Amino acid sequence: MRETVAALAAEMRGTDVPCELVCIDDHSEAAFAEMNRAAAEAAGRYVVLPQNVGRARVRNLFLQYARHEYLLFLDCDSAVQEGFLQRYAEVLRGEQRKAVVCGGRVYAAESDDREHHLRYVYGVRCESKDAQQRRRHPYRSFMTNNFMVHRDVLERIPFDERISRYGHEDTLFGYRLMQQSVPIVHIDNPVVNGDVERNEVFLEKTEEGVKSLAEIYRWMGEERGFVEQVALLRCYCMLHRLRVEGMVYALFRLTGGWLRKGFVSGRRVNMKLFSFYKLGLLTENLRI
Repeated sequence: MRETVAALAAEMRGTDVPCELVCIDDHSEAAFAEMNRAAAEAAGRYVVLPQNVGRARVRNLFLQYARHEYLLFLDCDSAVQEGFLQRYAEVLRGEQRKAVVCGGRVYAAESDDREHHLRYVYGVRCESKDAQQRRRHPYRSFMTNNFMVHRDVLERIPFDERISRYGHEDTLFGYRLMQQSVPIVHIDNPVVNGDVERNEVFLEKTEEGVKSLAEIYRWMGEERGFVEQVALLRCYCMLHRLRVEGMVYALFRLTGGWLRKGFVSGRRVNMKLFSFYKLGLLTENLRI
């Protein structure tokens, strides 16, 4: 985080666009919070929450601390490239002033580290898309790690704070934007994902994310518009209509443990198998 804060602060000093830097720590460990406090306070404002509130609510909280018209959200593990703020500022001078703007994400260098290989392969193949690719499905391609939004839009369409666990708050937010006809503009202004998690950590987050998706699906029911935004749900609903999700669940029960061990070890990093693993998890969660 310190390098990102320093890079943003340096660019802020050289721009004619009014800027401020606000960092919110969602109740991380005290040592981690103190490590980042000095860097954040030197460049802007640092807020430490007394308890963890989750990814949805913490984004809404920025409305209380930010003073300007637009909010630019970045995850703390993102590294910015030269001219990052300027490229966003150029959008503000155009006609899409009330659009949500997404910059994208890339990964640094190819990883041959088996312990981190699953996260790297998934990131490169499933998340690292240029603006042209993301524009094909602008709402499905929305991610919260690097986006700009007008405060009026966020006040009108806040992140759903019922989502307390990790995952898919961005999916639901993108769907709400689509429902309200708020345009999403995709530009090539990516951050570099600087924290490629270990396979085990990424799997745990994936499993938590699938649980979150199952909860959202229960709230939404088979709302067709939402289902169409999520490939995993589209596949599950198709299996459900064909009445074969039980077969998928049975196969998952037989192979899930074996697949997980392979993903953790980094030996069996196959995205089709990983998609099946997530489908099995979703089927399992929706049977509970």
